[in-house]
Amino acid sequence: MARITESQLVLPALYLMSKRERGFISTSELIEQLASVMHPSGIDAEILSGRNDTYFSQKVRNLKSHDTLAKQNFANNSADGFQITAAGVAYVNAHKEAIDYLLNDNFNYEDVKSAIEQISLRGKIQILPIEEIVSEGKIMSRNIQTRERSSRLREIALEYFSRNNMIYCDCCGFNFPIYYGSSYGKDCIEIHHIKPIFQYQGDSFKQVVDNALQNLLPVCPNCHRVIHKNHIGSEEIEAFKNTIRQIHVKQ
Repeated sequence: MARITESQLVLPALYLMSKRERGFISTSELIEQLASVMHPSGIDAEILSGRNDTYFSQKVRNLKSHDTLAKQNFANNSADGFQITAAGVAYVNAHKEAIDYLLNDNFNYEDVKSAIEQISLRGKIQILPIEEIVSEGKIMSRNIQTRERSSRLREIALEYFSRNNMIYCDCCGFNFPIYYGSSYGKDCIEIHHIKPIFQYQGDSFKQVVDNALQNLLPVCPNCHRVIHKNHIGSEEIEAFKNTIRQIHVKQ
C-alpha cells in the first residue's frame, strides 16, 4: 500500500477547516480529526523511528512546512494552524457532497485515498455520489439528483442479485423472507457499496450502473454494520466472508 500524498490530504483538510468557526484549525486538531474520519492504516499508521508522529501525521504537518495549501491559495498558515481562504471554501463547496459521502460513510482508508485522488484529478467537473440506502430507504444526501440515482441503483441491484425472487446476504447467507415470512421479510436486505460510487459529469446513468454492479453487495444489516464499523474495504471483503464461513462450519 502506497503512503498517502499531500495532494490527497488537501480536500479533506479544507473540508474540516470549513466546518470550524472562522475556518481556523490548529495543526494538532487537524491531525486528530483527519485520522478520525480517514482511519489511516498500513504504513501510514506506523510510528516513525525516534518520533511520536506516524507517517500519516507527519504528512499532515508537511501541509504547513511545504506551504502546500498556501501555494494554492486554499489556506493561510498561522503560527499554530491553518485558516481557510475564500478560494478554499469555494473548492470545498464544489465537491461538498462527494467529500461528505467519503468521510462520513466509514469507507476503507485505501478506497478513500483513491476516490479523493480521482476527485482531485477531475478539477471542477461535477461529481455526484451514489449513496447507500438501507432497507428503510433512509439516505443522508439532501441533493434530489443523488437521492433519485441512489434509489434507482438500489432497485437495479435488488433485481440483479435476486435468484428465483430470493436474495441472500452475500456474507452470512441470511434470507429475510425465509426467516420472517414474505410479509415481514420483504425488502429488508441492504446493498453495500464495496467502494465509493460516483457519477461524473458527462457519464450516463447506464455507465454508472455497469460499473457499480461489480462494486455492490447484498448484505443483512448485521453484516453491513460490521463491515462499516471495521472499515472492511474492497481488498478485505473476501477474507471477511471466508472468516464468517469458517465460524459457521465450526459451529
